[in-house]
Amino acid sequence: MNIGDVMDEVGTALDTIDGLRVHPWNRSKITPPAALVTLPSLITYDQTYGRGSDRVELDVVVLVGKASDRASRDQIARYADGSGTHSVKGALEAHTWTSCHDVTASSAEFATYTVAGTDYLGAVFALTITGQGA
Repeated sequence: MNIGDVMDEVGTALDTIDGLRVHPWNRSKITPPAALVTLPSLITYDQTYGRGSDRVELDVVVLVGKASDRASRDQIARYADGSGTHSVKGALEAHTWTSCHDVTASSAEFATYTVAGTDYLGAVFALTITGQGA
């Protein structure tokens, strides 16, 4: 599997969430709500014999408004829901993948993130991706 293609397709899947500005790469400036698809934190090669499959772990960071705003809490909670129209997990797992075999959102971790000097409430979604070894 090609990592750039996978990142682009993760972005395509997230682009189905109405109102979410999706960037399949890191950005130095954003307009919330925004999702950033990061480079993989880990690639595990040869999960099956003969380059049959690899496993990739990467994060999607979703940023909303000010960390101190109740509206931001409510907004990030919708993205973290396990299903529904704004669910990151739901959008990824409903997508039919062509760049890889499968994408699973296994967790979400909340924190405050600083981008271009502005603090945003956000969540990091941990993805596990499997696909054909290249």
